[in-house]
Amino acid sequence: MKKILALIFVLLSFGALADQRPPQIQNLEATIAREDDRDKAAVLIKEYERYFKSYLSSISGNENSIFYLGDQYFRNRKYERAAQIFSSNIDSSRNLFGAATSYRFIGDYNKAIDFYSVAITIEPSMKEAYFGRGLAYRNLGRYSKAVEDIEVYMNYKPTVEGFIALGDIYLAEKKIDRAREILQEGRRLFPQSKDISNMLTSTYSR
Repeated sequence: MKKILALIFVLLSFGALADQRPPQIQNLEATIAREDDRDKAAVLIKEYERYFKSYLSSISGNENSIFYLGDQYFRNRKYERAAQIFSSNIDSSRNLFGAATSYRFIGDYNKAIDFYSVAITIEPSMKEAYFGRGLAYRNLGRYSKAVEDIEVYMNYKPTVEGFIALGDIYLAEKKIDRAREILQEGRRLFPQSKDISNMLTSTYSR
């Protein structure tokens, strides 16, 4: 499910693939990566964290700057740094979604749910936030809440990802018949989906 939500997140990014880091951050990160001496690296990291915090504070009021910087770290799988960046601007549903998704990838599902919920409050039609929150609920074992959110997401437009998520939740609940029904519907709508077909096949071996 991480792969699915990562793809959704990228769709919100609108491009902006150029390096968003200022030169000093680029240089410090490159220098730290090359440094073999642990004591020297510790000094550099301390300087880096101080500068990064200052830089982040200076752009925190700029929604786009925060989003594209966070997106860059997210794409590079530096999820903790991405979460720090996105959460520095909580007036934007995109940045709230970015923070939520980053926390979800880290495994902090409760914090992810909090950020998804605020994003939904700001933009109730942000279907991707319902999907992400549903996955976070699923990972906490809160299956009824997970189903509610995924169904809201699916009400906008049924997707392969939505059917897979619902099938996964029902399988986790050991509701095999219900999972099979959902996946059969998904296969009817998306007959070319190998993921749905494979998951459906797995229900017959349980």
